[in-house]
Amino acid sequence: MPVTQVAGNKAFTYVDNLGKIGVSEISFWHPVGLARGEEDVLYVLNWGYANNPSARITKTYLTTQEWICDIGTAGSGAGEFLWPGGLAVDENENLYVTDQAISKVVSFTKDGEFISKWGLEGSGKGEFHMPTGIVLDNGESFLIVDSRNNRVQRYTKDGKILDQFGKQGQSHGEFQLPWGLGLDLNRNIYVADWGNSRVQKFDNHGKFMGTIGSPGIGEGELDHPSDVTIDKDGDIYVADWGNERVVVFESDGSYLATLKGDATNLSRWAEAAVDSNPDLQKARARVDLSPEWRFRRPSSIHIGDDYKILIAEAQHMRVQVYQKDPKYQEAQFTL
Repeated sequence: MPVTQVAGNKAFTYVDNLGKIGVSEISFWHPVGLARGEEDVLYVLNWGYANNPSARITKTYLTTQEWICDIGTAGSGAGEFLWPGGLAVDENENLYVTDQAISKVVSFTKDGEFISKWGLEGSGKGEFHMPTGIVLDNGESFLIVDSRNNRVQRYTKDGKILDQFGKQGQSHGEFQLPWGLGLDLNRNIYVADWGNSRVQKFDNHGKFMGTIGSPGIGEGELDHPSDVTIDKDGDIYVADWGNERVVVFESDGSYLATLKGDATNLSRWAEAAVDSNPDLQKARARVDLSPEWRFRRPSSIHIGDDYKILIAEAQHMRVQVYQKDPKYQEAQFTL
């Protein structure tokens, strides 16, 4: 039965989940990035590192969960990446991946053909040290979180630096290992300030506008947020990595709701794996499965114009899907 949470005149309903642990095809390995294409296509960025060559983009259909292909392979050559940090898609459905290990941006067509790789490692203007979050701004340039340099930089699509803002610290406009970022319809920039356990809001020129959330475990508080995204109503969704939840704020920064994960069902991929393994079926029948329903290290959030909310879990190796109803009304009964 679908689980619905109501907050004000809005409702958030759990729909489904997809994924299982693995390093190829119908599986995910520590997913850290999400993007959607046309015709219900979903792209999931899988994490990897030098001793575990599992980095890739899984391309699948969101609704049917039919696997399409894997894009990219682990490595440092053309069409390869090792330790991905973020994923973006442009108007032509080309894909862009930040690689923390070698401080590069790698791009592919939607069919998986390698396009280019650019970036220099360092701390100077236009250089990276472990780039993570990436978003396309106005279809013309990229905003990229330069995590270890504690700043956000703007680049053209071919890698030319345009501007930057931020530095290390705890004051307004300063960061401690920022991770993800998002844009609202007014092109204001929201940065998940991981080390300072908050989200900071800037205008499109990098001028500080305000703080959303504060450190803690209570309602509307954050513990090392990993990503932030904004829907077309202006509601702000934060992947609260440390507290293992998603916190939703209204456009003015006031607390709205908390999603903790409601995956009471197995994904189709995981269900097939369990059905084919009698020993696994028996083991699952003996234990309390409720912890499995909840988020484990939410790493990335994507929200489409259809109000589908996709939440990647780095530790549970899956994506949970919610549906927002922006004009929810309680059912009226005539007796």
